[in-house]
Amino acid sequence: MSLEEGCRTAVITCMGVQESDRVTILSDKKSENIGKTLRAIALEITPMVRYFNLDLYGKRPLDHFPDAVKKAALDSTVTFWTASSMEGELESVRGPFIDAALVGGRHGHMVNITEEVVKNALAVDYSEIEKFTNKLYDRLKDVETIRVTNPQGTDITAKFRDSWKWVPSAGICHNVGHWNNLPDGEVFTAPIEMDGKIVVDGIIGDYLGNKYLHKDLQETPIHIKVETKERPRVVDIRCENTELMTELNKYIKQHDCASLIGEFGMGTNIFLKELSDNMLQDEKFPGVHIAFGDPMAEETFADWSCPEHLDNILTHCDVWFDGELVMKDSEYLI
Repeated sequence: MSLEEGCRTAVITCMGVQESDRVTILSDKKSENIGKTLRAIALEITPMVRYFNLDLYGKRPLDHFPDAVKKAALDSTVTFWTASSMEGELESVRGPFIDAALVGGRHGHMVNITEEVVKNALAVDYSEIEKFTNKLYDRLKDVETIRVTNPQGTDITAKFRDSWKWVPSAGICHNVGHWNNLPDGEVFTAPIEMDGKIVVDGIIGDYLGNKYLHKDLQETPIHIKVETKERPRVVDIRCENTELMTELNKYIKQHDCASLIGEFGMGTNIFLKELSDNMLQDEKFPGVHIAFGDPMAEETFADWSCPEHLDNILTHCDVWFDGELVMKDSEYLI
């Protein structure tokens, strides 16, 4: 598949851009080709397209939200973010951009996107992803307890609250006030309890994913103990890579909420065959991902929020829904 095909899927299928839409695209030098391809396709549909390069507004990471970008986002009905993630920008730029975009529009979030991700995970049949995502959602929406194990040593049990919603996210984002990661394909919520041990040897998210790759975590996996003390929380992190262990402990201590378990998710992009070292794609890979920090309360209805959100990809998972085996070695049995 080609870059143009993937970008066309994002603009037309996923975001449903129409002639009346006002589109804003925010890229940087690394994602410039993707951003400009999105712009070219959007211009085929509507003349109201604005393009910004975040690197032109100062040395990254930026500690402020550029006024011109804010104004454009507030005035848009469709926005795309394709720029890379950098330490501190989730609070200073990326979060505020999404907030502004959703005031009167819908947002396609493509943080850290690469051309290979566009070709592999966007240039696919999103109607099939939507069908499977909804099938998994139908199984998950009433689940009370999930157990996850893998050969690396993961063994956790999570419990869920009826009033906190499971969210099917299949890449179709046509409603004002909604946003999706692109590429997409997952079902997620926030757990009310989680206890046990998580061993992460896939990849990790936020800005740390730019530094520590799948091969690094295979060599020195992260061992994380989680316990429910009022809320599910990380209580211990161990890793033979002491630099990574130090960075992770620093990350979860930024705020008290950064060590809380904010997300349990399962990927549903059934066209993906291997990990790519890109969190945007890999959390959609069939399997399990668990995040510390923000529970995306605007969608899950969780009763708390957090400035941080750090995803962790687990591999080779066995998963039970209320005692029924539904995934073996990260392959769905449904």
